[in-house]
Amino acid sequence: MTTTLNVASHLARMAGKFPDRPAVHVPIGHVNPHADSPHRTLTYRELNADADVVAHGLASLGIGRGTRVALMVPPGADFFALTFALFKLAAVPVMIDPGMGVKNLGTCLGEAVPEAFIGIPKAHVGRRVFGWAKTSVKVTVNVGGWRFFCTRSVGEVRKAGAGQGAYPSPDVTADDLAAILFTSGSTGVAKGAEYTHGIFAAQVELLKAVYGIEPGEVDLCTFPLFALFGPALGMACVVPDMDASRPATINPARAISQIRQFGVTQMFGSPAVLRNLASGPRERAGDGQEPGGLRPPLATLRRVISAGAPARVDVLEAFTQLLPPGVQVFTPYGATEALPVANIGSDEILGETRFATEQGKGVCVGRTVPGVMVHVIRISDDPIPTWDESLCVQPGVVGEFVIRGPVVTKRYFKRDAATKLAKILDERTGEVLHRMGDVGYVDDRGRLWFCGRKSHRVETPHGTYFTDMVEPIFNALAGRTALVGVKRRGVQHPVVCVEQVRHPKVQLSAVDLRNGWELLVRQLRQVGNSHNHTARIRTFVKHDGPFPVDVRHNSKIFREKLAVWADQQLGPDWTPEEAK
Repeated sequence: MTTTLNVASHLARMAGKFPDRPAVHVPIGHVNPHADSPHRTLTYRELNADADVVAHGLASLGIGRGTRVALMVPPGADFFALTFALFKLAAVPVMIDPGMGVKNLGTCLGEAVPEAFIGIPKAHVGRRVFGWAKTSVKVTVNVGGWRFFCTRSVGEVRKAGAGQGAYPSPDVTADDLAAILFTSGSTGVAKGAEYTHGIFAAQVELLKAVYGIEPGEVDLCTFPLFALFGPALGMACVVPDMDASRPATINPARAISQIRQFGVTQMFGSPAVLRNLASGPRERAGDGQEPGGLRPPLATLRRVISAGAPARVDVLEAFTQLLPPGVQVFTPYGATEALPVANIGSDEILGETRFATEQGKGVCVGRTVPGVMVHVIRISDDPIPTWDESLCVQPGVVGEFVIRGPVVTKRYFKRDAATKLAKILDERTGEVLHRMGDVGYVDDRGRLWFCGRKSHRVETPHGTYFTDMVEPIFNALAGRTALVGVKRRGVQHPVVCVEQVRHPKVQLSAVDLRNGWELLVRQLRQVGNSHNHTARIRTFVKHDGPFPVDVRHNSKIFREKLAVWADQQLGPDWTPEEAK
């Protein structure tokens, strides 16, 4: 194989074909929500040339093929140049969410054993104060104005690499390690998934095929890792004015302003981002717009991709009103370890599958993408070393999703126990299959229905409850709910937490609050009684304020934390009603 497999080769190819086409737009300061704002723009030729300079400079520090490099740099010109430089070197960038907390960051970096650390000053302060990877890191680069007690500043790296032309990237094969991408840790300890050059290449081709992305499009990407696909797909990437570690805090007016300024055609965002943007401004139609109507604020968009958690119907309804007619929100299904797996659009969700979801049938995540196969196997928490067709359940039966295909990662870095739990070897083909840790089923039309995380199922003497078959039953009344299990006398019982978010300007008396809650509980029990699989759920716990959510997308409910909280709220003397 040649370097055409390397993601960096796409950037070099675009620089050759479209040298003067914009590759990246980075805001200079905060974006003006009411007018165009100054941005720094790099063309494909400039970005590729800068990545070559940085690659030469990093090579002078001993960073090369196979060197693991912790990269803690926010989205921007330096982020793109450094990442593509590392790919050109055939080094292995280690990507970790900075929002996961000091302790978890330290654990992840300790496992990744990086030999180099490239970061902004704040990251280097954390590295020095908390001793992140102190025994393995030999080279440090500060992405700031000066060296900051590091081996080099990024400016010095560029100075060392200047004037040396294109970097001669080494050949790579499909199985060569390209990056270590850590999972969010939203349902357990974050793990480093090993991405090969072959997996990245397969993802680029799948994204082209599934979404029809064409060179010359413009992307607003609120998730840094997805932003890397922009140059590979020939899109210009507009870096949003937001804190990438807290996507739910995106300012809708600023984001919409950037979309309009650059004519953004493609956007990737978690459900939390979509929910926030749906609250943004709309303006009256002017000349050339629909007479007397409203101009869609996102009139240039051709598609929106939302991932990280199942998108709520109310969010999809609100957000699609901002889009031109015929433009959909696509909600691909997958995970860090295998992405994409399946795809569905908002037309099908809002026009059909939502009604089944509201009746407790699960969340439809669509049909599998080309080249990817999904098996549904019996639910088990034990390792499954080798594949056997007898593991599969009948169509329509809830089981665990198992994925095979070119986008499936084969192992976790230095996590043998986790690898054994998540991977299955097909001895006949030599393929490694990935257990998603998600449960669901396939309907008679070949669509996947997600029913929840395997680790979130609540097993009781009366049967097993799955989060995404239970919560939609109650969400219509309560807004957002979360099913958890609470154990008493060795027996698990289903408990539904109810998110209570009151408007700060609305003041209610204690009596009103108590009466309102008691009425809601009665109504929730009545709704539960109307469905066989929720009739035994009798316990509801009020959670004042928003539910805890994952750090990556700010969208997945952190049910592990809620389960502990609900147990404490109920107290040791609580006796489930069904057990009385």
